[in-house]
Amino acid sequence: MLSATIRILSNLCSRRSNRLEVRQNSFQAEYQPAERALYEYPTFPPPPPQAIVKRRSEYIANLRARKYLVPEGILADTPLYALYRLYEFFVVDHVTGYRNQLEYFWKQRRWAVRDIPDPKDENPARYAFLACIPALLVRSFNERIKLGLARDTPAIISPEEAEELRTRPESSKNYEELPEWTRNVPPLPETLVMPSHDDVVMQGFDDPRASSWFKSKNILIWGPHIHFT
Repeated sequence: MLSATIRILSNLCSRRSNRLEVRQNSFQAEYQPAERALYEYPTFPPPPPQAIVKRRSEYIANLRARKYLVPEGILADTPLYALYRLYEFFVVDHVTGYRNQLEYFWKQRRWAVRDIPDPKDENPARYAFLACIPALLVRSFNERIKLGLARDTPAIISPEEAEELRTRPESSKNYEELPEWTRNVPPLPETLVMPSHDDVVMQGFDDPRASSWFKSKNILIWGPHIHFT
């Protein structure tokens, strides 16, 4: 009788132990930390323009899902990382994306365009594309500076402050300049043709929609909308 009771209690303890083990395993499986998605951080350098265009939709989705501005392990943003982000958005012709990046660069008041370092990129197509972007920054920023705005101007100003900025003397305006290295990057031997966001391809540089800034490096691309509010 006693031995039978002991066997029953032993079986009950074993079943409880099994149930606890199942629950513990289930808990661990449910709450295991998720692996980091590859697209949370930018890849540096990003792919060449031709490779990005081949998978534009996927690339745009990854750009939208990106959580960090700089590669993993990097703590501070720099003009060079910002230049490569602009490159990505221009390649996929994502207007909102590159205009947001233009505005972001504008607000980094210590980042003079002329001080963007030479990326010395090993890929000729990517290097040529990168060399065209500072000209867009200069054009976009200098249009604002011409109106009296400065890169340290607050986002919200009074009508009186706006009038004061508008009437600033020309001598007090600090216009942006091109980095010297952009002039030394050679044009591509074969024209790099970049389709628009809706896959429209221009037939040549005589198309009025073609960007004159990219033409100097033999890149046929739509003229981007570089002005922001």
